[in-house]
Amino acid sequence: MAIIYLMRHGESIVNRERRLKCKELDGDLSPLGREQAAKAGHWLMDKGITAIACSPFHRAQQTAQIIGDCLGIVPVTDKNLCEIDCGELEGRGDDEGWDAWRGVFRRWLACEWEAAFPGGESLRHAFERFNRSLAQIGKDETALLVTHGAITCSIVPYLCVNAAALQRTSGLDLDNTGFVVLETYDASRYICRAWNLVEHLEEG
Repeated sequence: MAIIYLMRHGESIVNRERRLKCKELDGDLSPLGREQAAKAGHWLMDKGITAIACSPFHRAQQTAQIIGDCLGIVPVTDKNLCEIDCGELEGRGDDEGWDAWRGVFRRWLACEWEAAFPGGESLRHAFERFNRSLAQIGKDETALLVTHGAITCSIVPYLCVNAAALQRTSGLDLDNTGFVVLETYDASRYICRAWNLVEHLEEG
């Protein structure tokens, strides 16, 4: 069976600036983000990772490259791992913009499949493209997918047989470089073995 480590990228400059950066790719890791990625890479060294894929966003690419250097694996880019396309809300950091974003995100968590960000994507579209990425993982692989927090928190519960248990966690938060560990259950569903695993950040 496949084991998939889904990981949110390390802390980025746009995280620190509290800006919605869900469409344009730029936004480097902060110094702390690079440190987080290095710790994640060392933690993964004994996990048997066979492949690394990452979102094309710079913060995910840089995270994956740091980890790839630790593991001796060259990451490949997968656009299906992109963050939610928030459309017209891109670049905003004001409270009104964030309130609008949260309003749509809550509808996604409530299983409103056609709910969409203004000028952006719907839950249905995000689910289909994110699921395509997971479906590419071979049955005997142990893969690392470097992606983003909102897309992971909103889509993964719909793919897991223990989704109800996930929904009872504290808001399905995912820290920078936090891991979600999935194990294949059947052809299209997974068992979530861990949510927001951050052991590597507690070391040193």
